[in-house]
Amino acid sequence: MCAYLMVCLHNVSFNPSVTSVPEIYQQHSLWDSGTGWKNALNNLQLILQPFISFNLILRWLKVFPIPQLSLGFPRLITKINKFDCLRYLVYCWDEFYCSFA
Repeated sequence: MCAYLMVCLHNVSFNPSVTSVPEIYQQHSLWDSGTGWKNALNNLQLILQPFISFNLILRWLKVFPIPQLSLGFPRLITKINKFDCLRYLVYCWDEFYCSFA
C-alpha cells in the first residue's frame, strides 16, 4: 500500500468516515497538530513506530534476553492497536493492496 493511500485512509481530514485521533495520542511530544498531508504522514509514522521498533530489536532480544523490553513493547503495541484508524487500514488492506514488483 502506498504511503499516500495509507495517510488518506487514516486521517479524518482526507477520510471523514474515520474517527478523529484521540487526545491521548496527541500528547506525544513529536505529535504534529497541522492538518496537511505531511503532518498526517508524520503522525502515522509515530503511531507505527513502536511496532516497527520492536520487530527490529526482536532478534537481538533472543540473543540478549531483557524481560522488561520483551514485556513492555507488547504492552505498548496493545495500547496503540486500540487506535480505530489502524483497524480501518487492516480491514481495507485487501481492497487497496497492489504490488508493482
